[in-house]
Amino acid sequence: MNLSYETFKTSIVSFLQTQFGGDTDVSLQPIVKNNNLKLDGLIIQSAAINVSPTIYLNAYYEDYLSGTPISTIQNEIMAAYHKNLPKHSMDFSFFTDFEKVKYQIIYKLINYEQNFPLLEHVPHVKFLDLAVVFCCFLPDTPNGAATILIHKHHLGLWNIDENCLYELAMKNTPILLPCEIKSMNDVMKSLCPEIQADESFPDAAKPPEMYVLTNTEKLYGASAILYPNILSYFAKRLKADLYLLPSSIHEVLLLPNCPDINLSELNCIVQEVNQSHVQKEEILSDHAYLFKQDAGLFTH
Repeated sequence: MNLSYETFKTSIVSFLQTQFGGDTDVSLQPIVKNNNLKLDGLIIQSAAINVSPTIYLNAYYEDYLSGTPISTIQNEIMAAYHKNLPKHSMDFSFFTDFEKVKYQIIYKLINYEQNFPLLEHVPHVKFLDLAVVFCCFLPDTPNGAATILIHKHHLGLWNIDENCLYELAMKNTPILLPCEIKSMNDVMKSLCPEIQADESFPDAAKPPEMYVLTNTEKLYGASAILYPNILSYFAKRLKADLYLLPSSIHEVLLLPNCPDINLSELNCIVQEVNQSHVQKEEILSDHAYLFKQDAGLFTH
């Protein structure tokens, strides 16, 4: 008989506390991720270091229900902790000093409706059916680039308003996270060098090329659609309006508009990809957008 989820969590915490001893605190914290995804975060906090990787137990419980022995899961959690544990403490005191933070403020795009509870607590700007929220960009954490989401109480701490935050993010984001546009063929070749360009179509019958828009860090790259004139420039280069397919919060696909394209079919593609290939917390939207050179970006 399988353990209930509550008993499973208690068992994992008890095991880890025994393994680490009294100098380490093992606890569970409810964590709300993007798109209101609620997870149980396992925090293993050593007295020797002030940061710790967060290990989410929800997926491990699914593995347990699928037949993975709990002893195997315990060992996997221990391995994940040691693999991702930073080698030294981090100094977060800079975050209270606006003069040190202001050059690291960036924005990212998230879904407005799916994140409505979060948006009550963070500064944001509504953009179509999306929301622009703000972060402090940390390029050199022990595990790579990361961000700290900015909440409304930070504005009081820094003595600034939302307009100041927005202006800084508009200036900083394209500089700290330069945009990158590559054809889908080039992306596939970089992932699988053995793939060759498809030569099976005569020139007149080839489907329109698709492009990937992101940033150089591949981190919240969908926000690059807000970079000044980037969509206008690319549409002008292709001599066509553009359909935008939000493949995740980290990138969007650009497709030149042509008479053969059906918007309903594009929406179905986005929804199918979201359901089968994108983690819930990384979904941006469930439909395509249209950028018209003479009128801007539209939801439909």
